[in-house]
Amino acid sequence: MNTLFKIAARNVLRNKRRTAITGIVMMFGIGLYIYADSILKGMDRMTIDNMVNYTESFLKVRTPEYVSNLQGNPLDYGIPDPEGTIRTILAADPSVKAAAPRTRFVARLSNYEDEIPVLAAAVDPVRDGQVFRLADVVTRGVWLDKAEPRSVVIGADLAEELGLDLGDYILVSASTVYENVNADEYKIAGLLATPDPSLNKSALFMAYPDADELLGLDGLVTEIAVAGRAYPALDALLSGADGAAASVSKALPGLKADPIRVLAQDYLAMREMKGKFSSMIILIMLVIAGVGIVNTILMAVYARIREIGVLRAYGMTAKEIKRLFTLEGLIVGAVGSFAGVLLGVAIVAITSTYGLSFEKLVGDVDMGGIPIMGRLYGEWNFGNMVFGFLFGLFVSFISARIPAKRAAKMQVTDALRFV
Repeated sequence: MNTLFKIAARNVLRNKRRTAITGIVMMFGIGLYIYADSILKGMDRMTIDNMVNYTESFLKVRTPEYVSNLQGNPLDYGIPDPEGTIRTILAADPSVKAAAPRTRFVARLSNYEDEIPVLAAAVDPVRDGQVFRLADVVTRGVWLDKAEPRSVVIGADLAEELGLDLGDYILVSASTVYENVNADEYKIAGLLATPDPSLNKSALFMAYPDADELLGLDGLVTEIAVAGRAYPALDALLSGADGAAASVSKALPGLKADPIRVLAQDYLAMREMKGKFSSMIILIMLVIAGVGIVNTILMAVYARIREIGVLRAYGMTAKEIKRLFTLEGLIVGAVGSFAGVLLGVAIVAITSTYGLSFEKLVGDVDMGGIPIMGRLYGEWNFGNMVFGFLFGLFVSFISARIPAKRAAKMQVTDALRFV
């Protein structure tokens, strides 16, 4: 076997140009596969992180009845004893770091000329800041914890659509707990520019005291948003949230605790489809590389027919001839795959350290409301790198077997007479 390997290695180097072209195709196929996987995982991490930090949180606790009627944002199914529930949540699992009450409601926002429906939330400004990072993305003005009473914070795009600015007064109307409509005037204390387009276009936040007056809440809390500890990778974050939700559900059997995996289930389902589509593209590239290996080995067979005859005449068996040409294909594939892994590692190292501007990457493409903006960083996936290398070897082996079988079937006399 050692002798066959030496002969195969020398034969690979005899046609350097052809070998280099095939290896380069393999290298770019594997490298782009690793890069694409890293970027897609980075997009997933950015999207889920943005959901955790700005809209959904690590996990949410609500009543089962509220979840069943979620689309209407009802004010009928509040959490009993919200403060006691928060204390129980904080003690339920060590990964839980903070919890904040929220009451969601549908409102209408008017500049006294035009009116737009908005998704509003009554919040505890201080505790909400411990769970979400909305205070960090108030581009103008202040968050509610530093605002005057009877103030609201709205999305910057929403303000622009209504021709409003910081310090302007707006009319907010909404159905109360008693199912009648109430309206009041509020001052715009801050403008939000978050990574989530839906917040920028249709979000309104007000402090609980003002919401109590507008809606007659009397302490009604419809959900408790929970913050968790930091996790190094997306899969660890999802698993950690699942574990914390299980602990909270056990401690609060009458309530429903949904982890981020459930809260982001629509995006995660789309993520699976996206991963399959990207894998198909990379598979096509690797098949092209495999065709290149078939071509390289087949040309080597026809260029060395007399040589095959001589080797057979010296006693080399058909099996050994087959192994020889299979080894040549494997060497080309191994070198190309290894170079592809190195290329992928280099690209991922750059993107994971410096990132890419997502806005420049996609331009004006509408992301369909997916909360993904800012700097996109690649994610390391060493398992996928090993898979890419092994898959490259597999493609090389299968591709090399076709011409290798043809070489093994040649008769000694026919090969020696070939001109």
